[in-house]
This record gives sequence, structure tokens and C-alpha cells, in this order.
Amino acid sequence: MRITRKKVIAIISSMALISSLFLGASSANASVKAKGTVTVWIQGDAKSWPAAIDRANRMFNSKYPNVKVDIQYQTWGDSLKKLDAALVAGNTPDVFEFGNTQVLKYSAAGALKDISSSKSRFAYSTNWLKGLEEAGSYDGKLYAVPYYAGSRAVMYRTDLFTSLKIKAPRTYEQFTAAADKLMAANSSNSKFSAVYMPGKYWYAAMGFVYDSKGAIAVQEAGKWKGSLDSAASIEGLTRWKNIVDKYSKADKSGDEGGQWEVFAGGNVAMSYSNGWETCCIAPQKGAFFPMPSIRAGEYMPAFLGGSNLGVPAKSKNPDWGVHWIKSFTSGQAMREIVKAGNLPNNTSMLTLVKGGNKQVAKGANSTWFVPAAEKWVNVENANVLQTMLSDIATGKKTVAEAAKDASAEITKLLN
Repeated sequence: MRITRKKVIAIISSMALISSLFLGASSANASVKAKGTVTVWIQGDAKSWPAAIDRANRMFNSKYPNVKVDIQYQTWGDSLKKLDAALVAGNTPDVFEFGNTQVLKYSAAGALKDISSSKSRFAYSTNWLKGLEEAGSYDGKLYAVPYYAGSRAVMYRTDLFTSLKIKAPRTYEQFTAAADKLMAANSSNSKFSAVYMPGKYWYAAMGFVYDSKGAIAVQEAGKWKGSLDSAASIEGLTRWKNIVDKYSKADKSGDEGGQWEVFAGGNVAMSYSNGWETCCIAPQKGAFFPMPSIRAGEYMPAFLGGSNLGVPAKSKNPDWGVHWIKSFTSGQAMREIVKAGNLPNNTSMLTLVKGGNKQVAKGANSTWFVPAAEKWVNVENANVLQTMLSDIATGKKTVAEAAKDASAEITKLLN
């Protein structure tokens, strides 16, 4: 019997289909037969969105019905110490939540599983928020999946703006004009800040730097170099100092911790705040607008805080860990996380953000993040940025002097 080319192709196609069905069935059977426990260490913040946890567990168990999900809630103060001990003992969880500035140290050290090949399995992986994706990536590979975000915008007193007929600023010039008007109207109050800006508030100050196209540090020939002394960075730092000098009565040697309490005291018109801070400013009423850029029609880059989820390299069940993260960052679970007042891990769902956070979400389209340097944590631990800013704010050093000293220290620490 003569076998034609069409028949050969048909036979090969049939064999491929049978093989695919067999492999799919084998994989499904393996998932059903899998038994054990997938251990998840996430921060206690997640107790505020239990529906997302429940949905993730159900999705996970639909594939692994005989695998128990053990959620162990952690605290930010000691979770990294516990992880370090677990890595040494070789008894790590299968999923771990990192603050986004914490991931790099572990990625660079080889302590996390490279999950680059699984990226396409995660919902919205093509449009994750840039700051979170950068935080979870190292050397071109993915080590931690974006989880949720928090960003900052300008929180303002609606009553003061209304009484002075000030509209929410859309340009930097309108922002400073509003501050001028507010200071003039409250000149008799020596404690009044049109813009509350503590001297060590580096998350705010670096927004001015990046808005001027400056940077904390840059890579040159494989080495990191502090760049706060560049012309662009100094321009941004100078604008920040003008805000501190002209509009703020905040402690020039203090940080932003508890700034919502100061806002609630009635002596602040605007503060650069996290989206959740409106919960804590009673009896005042606040609303948000994205901090305007010096370029018309743009927003000043905001530091994108948040969390990433990674699978420790020593996990005994890495595939389970990846699948649980996939379930927890699915579109359905992410909607529950957004309902709880957070920003989603992707740009597509920013439109779902409601209430005061809606304006914060607008600003999340323009963000900055710390340098992707293996030893960045050393800069944070040494408080280099806070020291520089305090020196500038108090007048201990000029902007140029403080920036030069900080850049030299950053160069040393990163290398």
C-alpha cells in the first residue's frame, strides 16, 4: 500500500496528540497523587485580605488536592532573621514574602530559586508594576513575583483648599503657588506647614532627584558609582531643600514616621503620604493628588513600596511554591487585595482602585526604585541618604558638599 505524504503527516499528528494527552494525564495524575505540605511565610498584613488567601488556597488545592497549605504569618521585624536561620539549617519555607527592597540581597546570593521559566504562568506578568518587577529581578532573571504595592502622593486638607479656592495642582508651578497661598493665609501660626517635609524623608527627596533625571547611583564599567553629586541630582536636591526651607516646619533632623498624627493636629495643609494614611488623620479630612513633575503633564516619580513573593532555593517543594504564588497573584485574588486598600501588582488593574487611593494609583504609573546593586542594603543600613538630607536641611552642609560626601560613601559601600 502506498503511503502518501498526507497520510504520514496525519499519522505523526495523531501520535503527537496521543503523546500530549498521555503526558497531560500523567501530569494531572502526579498532581493528584502529590501529598505533603506547602509552607508559606507571609507578613501578617495579609490577614486584612483573608478572601484572597482563601481563594489562593482553593485554586492551589484544585491542582494539588492532597497537599496542605500551611500559612505562617510573620512580622517585618524578625522575618529575615528567621529566613537566614532557616537557610543555614536547610529547612526553609516554600514561599517567602520580601519587602521589595529586601529581595536583591537574596537573589544575588543564590538563596532564591530562578523562576524565569515560569514567568508566563503568572497573571499580568507582561505589565507588572515596574518597581516591583525590578525588585524581583537580578542579572536578567526573575527571582520574586510582584505581590502588591503601596505608593505615595500629596495628601491635602480639603477644607483649607476650599476656603482659599485652591484646586488640586496639576503642575509643579501650581503646587508651589498653592503652598505660597496657604503659608500667607496662615502666617500667624508659627507651627503651620503648607508642605510637611521632615529632613530625613528620603523617599520624598529622592523623588525630586529622579524627577530631575538624577539618580542615587549608576553603573560604570561593571562598578557602581554614587551619582547624587551629578548636576541633575543636585538640581533635584536643591528644589527639595527649597520646599523644606520655605513651606515646612517639620523637624529637619526627623523622619516621616507618624506624620499622619501631625497632620491630624491641624497645622499641616499638605504632606507626601502613603495612600493608607487618610485612615489616621481624624478630625481632619484629606484627599490626594499625584505630586506634579517639573515637566507639564507628568507626575513626579514616586517610590513604589510593596512586597514580592519568592521561592527559597532550598525549598523541598519549589513547584508547589511557584503554583501557590501563581494562585495568590491571580486576577481574582488580586481583586480582593485591591479591595483591601492596596495597589495591585500590575498597571492593568490600577483603574480598579477606588476612594482616596485612586489618585495614588495614578502616580504609581511613574515610579523610581533603589539601585539594583547587590550591596544596596549596606547603604540603607548606614543611613547614608538620611544623613545627607539632614545635613542639607539643617544647613550643616551645602547641597553640593553633602551630595559629594554621600556619593563617595555610596560608591564605597556598593563596591
